[in-house]
Amino acid sequence: MATADTLTQLKSRILSHFSMMFLSTWEEERWEAELAALATEMNRGLVTWTVTRGAQPPLNGDASAMTDSADFLRHVPEFPREQLFLLKDFRPFLADPQIVRQLRDLAPVLIEQSKTLLFMGPDTEIPLELLRDALKCELPLPGLDELHTELKAVLASESASRPAPLAVTSEQEERLVRTMLGLTSAQARKSFQRAFLGRSEIDEEVYAQLIGEKKVMIQGSEMLEFQELTEGVKDIGGLDALKDWVSKRSLAFSETARKQGIPAPKGVLLLGVQGCGKSLTARAIARLLAFPLVRLDVATLLSGDKGQSEKNMRDVLALMEMIAPAVLWLDEIEKGFAGANGEAGSDSTMVRIMGRFLTWMQENPAPVFVVATANSVTGLPPEMLRRGRFDELFFVDLPNYHERKQILEIHLRKRRFDPTTFDIAKLAERSEGYSGAELEQVVLAAMVETYGSTDGITQVAMEKAREETVPLSVTMEEKIFQLREWAKGRCRPATPDSRVLQMLEAEQRQKAAAAANDEQAFEDKPFSFDPTDLEEEDEVEQWKTLAQSGDLPSALLEYVRSHDGTTIPQLQSAFAEFTSTKGEQGLALRADPNLILWLGLSAEFAGEISKLITNKRLYLRLAAADTFGDAASEIKLPKITSLPDNKVSKPTWLPTCLTDLAPDEPDPRLDRVARMMLAK
Repeated sequence: MATADTLTQLKSRILSHFSMMFLSTWEEERWEAELAALATEMNRGLVTWTVTRGAQPPLNGDASAMTDSADFLRHVPEFPREQLFLLKDFRPFLADPQIVRQLRDLAPVLIEQSKTLLFMGPDTEIPLELLRDALKCELPLPGLDELHTELKAVLASESASRPAPLAVTSEQEERLVRTMLGLTSAQARKSFQRAFLGRSEIDEEVYAQLIGEKKVMIQGSEMLEFQELTEGVKDIGGLDALKDWVSKRSLAFSETARKQGIPAPKGVLLLGVQGCGKSLTARAIARLLAFPLVRLDVATLLSGDKGQSEKNMRDVLALMEMIAPAVLWLDEIEKGFAGANGEAGSDSTMVRIMGRFLTWMQENPAPVFVVATANSVTGLPPEMLRRGRFDELFFVDLPNYHERKQILEIHLRKRRFDPTTFDIAKLAERSEGYSGAELEQVVLAAMVETYGSTDGITQVAMEKAREETVPLSVTMEEKIFQLREWAKGRCRPATPDSRVLQMLEAEQRQKAAAAANDEQAFEDKPFSFDPTDLEEEDEVEQWKTLAQSGDLPSALLEYVRSHDGTTIPQLQSAFAEFTSTKGEQGLALRADPNLILWLGLSAEFAGEISKLITNKRLYLRLAAADTFGDAASEIKLPKITSLPDNKVSKPTWLPTCLTDLAPDEPDPRLDRVARMMLAK
């Protein structure tokens, strides 16, 4: 509630003959001035009492002010009618039964004389005996208008002491003021003065410093952890759809949006693969909004005392409202609220805590933006995923080629290396399936290996570190696949689909440019025919060069590009001289494991083909059985030539070939391929 609204409420209560009101605030000076103005507006006198100075102004001009609380209360009826009495820090005296009895006796007299006692202090609890006669009111912290006044005063003071005034635009002014919401006027004034000290312009560091001023407000809480905002949106590689969504929502916290009735965003749930930037995104969101970031570990709320866990949650939420605007970060929320799914055997305490939190998210009017991250949907109750709690549910997948390039460049720049001195495109091409955290580890491992050498970090060291890093997409392949399958159609992708189109277009441009160069070279070359030219051209085919260098994924991709409609046995034959292609594994559709694509493959060869298909670098296309020639006789299974409507009941051969062009009407069943071990 704004200051003006609170004063209106107090005025109506006073006129309604409320005899006692307990006002809770830390801003004694500001609210004393506001109450004095309110008393003048109502044509009433205001008497202030403290234990050190007594009543001011004193009764009948008596210079010996009444510093004893009981003595002062005895003289209250002697003051003129329609008076307001502001009693500061009166709480310790309320522990005295005689004082409480004295107040109860005084209540009818106050009503008859139209007088009101206003007890003001940082902690004002109404004694049980006075609950029917008194009212408690939380006096709000300064709003935007009051903070604008403080900012203008500081800027005026700064301008007077500078040769050139500090230039602040209207947009910067609003952001500065919004950042200080949740602080008292005195705290905001001191924070502005400290942030502007020695600065010639307003930059991002000013906002980060101002946000840090709120850190002191949560120092007494063991359940909330203040996070330093060292990363911004520029430190995130990819995730353009998520960045765009957050940028637009940040505008909804502005004063202009509030006046137009635009609702403030409630929060976002980030679901995705471990190490793909969810926690980094939480920090970047807070910095973009210019809000402090506070992390809540749900496990710290739990207590063995009955009812204490629920109280801890209430205290945490109350503290978040006090420091608002802020970003509340719940990391790995599926672990924090484990056992709260409402099913039989659920933890009743955790169910109540989660219920309280979800109700608060739904009803809370304070500008607190909740960012929850999760690595799994297992155990998350459906009521947490529905709209109205979180504004959006994003899925953060493994980075694609373009995003991997950005991530590698970001981590190299952070370590003061020039990305242009490395073949980033080659590293990104060969790191299919690596998460952002794993790409960072590649850079760090290369730095450690080359430490002390004269050449420093090199491309060779980066390649070696990449080869030695086993990505999570390999070690936890099945779990990641299940998570991706669940997210389809249920979550909004953090990477927009346009990125996939851009990748395809880039590949097509590369192919077109290569073809144009070849054609131009052919036209410029004098014509002469030599049969050995065909042999030389075959010897330098790019896919062979890649295969000889050990880059099997790129070699497979290049071979299919130059031999569209390639079958798997053709690949086995072509690559047999470079790697082991035959073995005890097969490939089948994940959607129906009884639909067999081919058998008798080595584990490495089958794995590389599977990854290229799953990552949409290669695509499956139905083919006629005669395309396989004599190799078709190797499959001792019944065959079908089209995808059936239902799953088949026994192993069946589905003839397919490989292409690098996305189909016009894709069938999702052909998008995922699984490896299988053949029975011996």
